[in-house]
Amino acid sequence: MRYSKNIDYWSNGYYAPNVESFVFRFYGRILKHDFGINGSGNEKVFDFGCGQGGALKFFYEQGFSVYGVDIADGDVKIAREILKKDNGKKNEAHFEVIPPAPFQGQKYFSDLFFFKEWIDIAISIQTLDFLTDTDCQIVLNNIYEQMKPGAIIYASFNGTNHYYFKNLTEFPDGNGLREVKFKNDRIKVDALINFCSSKEEMKEKFSMFQPVYVDYYDSSFREEGSEFRWTFCGVKQNN
Repeated sequence: MRYSKNIDYWSNGYYAPNVESFVFRFYGRILKHDFGINGSGNEKVFDFGCGQGGALKFFYEQGFSVYGVDIADGDVKIAREILKKDNGKKNEAHFEVIPPAPFQGQKYFSDLFFFKEWIDIAISIQTLDFLTDTDCQIVLNNIYEQMKPGAIIYASFNGTNHYYFKNLTEFPDGNGLREVKFKNDRIKVDALINFCSSKEEMKEKFSMFQPVYVDYYDSSFREEGSEFRWTFCGVKQNN
């Protein structure tokens, strides 16, 4: 199976109980500042690759209803435990496990929550780049179809100057995926990962959306190298 390495990679879970800085900055600098959205309208946030729900916990606390999907059953169980329904709140929290690979014609996650055009904000952080080019487009089209006209997407994708890119080998018929395999005294990585080289390529990947901002975030710890990732913020145009 194409994604067997990635299933193994995520099987031990990803402990991230707090929201990442670039997520709450997206909330403050873009959602609130540019669009006037702060959660008071109980807007629906969908997270593709929600993990243990750190990002959605933040949005839930602002008043949003939150919906997450992930391939890691253990992480989804933790997210459900962290975000149990608070009967004193009107907003909802719901999580589902999805299969690792979508396929053409499959709704994938659309029927798990609502039927059509229900998403106000979609996010996907450090997740889409574990898919082939083809599957990434299937997922983005699924997300697009479930977004309301005017809804906002914010997503990230590994850049080619990420230090993982220096540790890759080509993967036969990888459809955008490269094999990244290395270990140091802190981590062991053995996964198939996709990379993006430029803002132009990001716009191409997300071409179904009207771009608002194409930017990046980066960090470096222990001199391991750059963790550069492109970000795309766009909207679904009114039909």
